[in-house]
This record gives sequence, structure tokens and C-alpha cells, in this order.
Amino acid sequence: MKRVLLALCLATTAHADVWQRAIETTDSTTTRYDDALRRGDDAITRASARAQTRSQVISLIDLAIGSYREAATVRPDTAEPYFRIASVLESFFTDCESRMLGSLPPTCPPRPMGVDPVRGKQTVDAWDEFEKRSPLDPRLAEALFSRAILRTKLVESAKTEKDARPLLEGALRDYTALLDRADGLTMIRMEQVWGNLAETYMMLGKLDEAIDAYETAIQSGATSSTYYGRAVALDRDERETEALEVIRAQGIRSFQEFDQQFRIGDVFFVPKGEEFYYFALINEAFGYIPEAIANWRLFIHSKAHPQFQPRAKAHLDALLIKQKTNPRPPQRPDLLDLFP
Repeated sequence: MKRVLLALCLATTAHADVWQRAIETTDSTTTRYDDALRRGDDAITRASARAQTRSQVISLIDLAIGSYREAATVRPDTAEPYFRIASVLESFFTDCESRMLGSLPPTCPPRPMGVDPVRGKQTVDAWDEFEKRSPLDPRLAEALFSRAILRTKLVESAKTEKDARPLLEGALRDYTALLDRADGLTMIRMEQVWGNLAETYMMLGKLDEAIDAYETAIQSGATSSTYYGRAVALDRDERETEALEVIRAQGIRSFQEFDQQFRIGDVFFVPKGEEFYYFALINEAFGYIPEAIANWRLFIHSKAHPQFQPRAKAHLDALLIKQKTNPRPPQRPDLLDLFP
């Protein structure tokens, strides 16, 4: 009997030791996790201070990201470290202008398309890890839009069309997911989401889906740039008459505003050279033949969107013939006259 009691006593003691070690391990993990997050936050606070050089800011950001990654290692299933990594990279490298700061950090890329492909990929990967661990987090709605834009911008750094396609398909999934989970609480305008979705469909060569998405964006209150996007999609679907009518219906004032938006970087195009298709078609719609010819040639020379090059060449050939028969087309007004 004594042996039994002794065995029970030893077992109870061993069991208590196991629980004690578990509690101590949990406390230690929490401490290490919280400490790593705090060190990351402290580094970002210092990086946000004024009078920091670019190299100093980058060093502090890398220090913060290292600390957040340490926290992610301590608690592999936790999403928060990845949220902070993505937010930091976005704030300092990929979308600085969304920050509510008095001045932009020296790490900001140039407008409108500049993005460091390495930092951009790091940002997308961090958002992916965050979503994987916390797919229902309400903060994901804003992240979906930012990630879709970033994926689109990264297309410019893709070496081949094969490399670019997964980025565009990822952006398509992000926009679709954002529309599916729209709850009215996000600050993102749904007409902008529909417009971007339409543009992504067009870049993937899905013209029917693009035209439908553009129409939904327009019905939701989109701007003239969305009308022009729809016109381009219609034209590429060989519905030229409809496309030109859409453009003319907006009037010259909308063209002037669109031109100004493009010049200041509020509108960007992917890939580089896509903008020439828009300006060529708009100039053609208003009868500005020399300008249209010049832009069609620029689009063809850019080699953007190989699948739409034959359409551009057809426009150019037709306009060259028209130029011979009508050497004095209407002169285009200075598009900046209304913007002194």
C-alpha cells in the first residue's frame, strides 16, 4: 500500500510539474512575443521622426521588420506580425501618400507608378500571410484593395507576359473578394473597385467581362476615366462606333480633366505604353488626326499588349488614309487652357 501511495504522490508531483512548465513556457512565449512587437513599433516610431536620412529610415524599417518576423516565429499562427510588416512596407515604400503625415518619408517611390519590386513583393507576401492566418479580419478589406493595386504595379517589373499573368489574376481575385465582402463600412469607393476590376479583366484579355464591369462602375458613379476605359474595351472588341460615341458623349472638358489627371499622376496605366491607346482613341474621336496618329504610333512602338497591336495598326492605317484626303483636320485646343 505504501508503494502505491508513493507512486500516486510521485505521479501527482510530475503532473503538477508538467503544468507548471507549460504555464512558465506560455508566459515566456507571451513575453518574447510582446517584446518583439514592441521593439518593432519603437523602431517605426523612430523611422517616422523628422530629420532622418533615407539610409537611417531604411535601417530602422529593416530592424522593425526583423522584430516583427521574430514575433511571428514565436507565435507562428498569429496574424498580427504580418499585418504590421505589410503596413510598414506599404507606408514607407509602396503607398506612402496614403499616410496622414505632414511630410512624406524619403523612401517613397516616385509617382504614379514607381515601386521597388523587391519591397513590393515583400508587401504582397506579408498580406498573403496575414490573410492566411486571419481571413475574417475586418482590416483585410482595405488590404485587399491595396494588394490588388500593388500586384498591378508589379506587372511593370515582370520580365515576361507569363510572369505578369499571375499578378493580374491575383489582383482579379482581390477585387472580386472585396466586392463579395463589401459591407458599406470600408472607405474604398465601390465604383473605383469596379473600374479597376474592369481594367484588370481587359489586361487579361477578357473583354466581355471588362465591358460589363465598366458598365457597373459607370452606374455606380465613376469618373470620365472609367468611360474612356469602357470605350477602349469596346474598341478592342471591334465595336469602334460605340467606342467613339462613348468618348464624344463626355465632351472636350472631360478630356481636358483626364489629361490633367494623367499629368499629375492621379491616373496610371499598366503596362507602360497603354496610355497611348487611350489618348490615340480619344484624339481620334474628336477628329484630332495628327495627335491620334502620333499616339497610335507610340502605342505600337511600346509593344504593350501584343494582343491589341493589330487593332492599333488598323486604326493607324485608316487615319493615314484619312489624313491624305483631309489634310486640315480641326486643330486641337490646348488641353491645359482650363488649368492655369
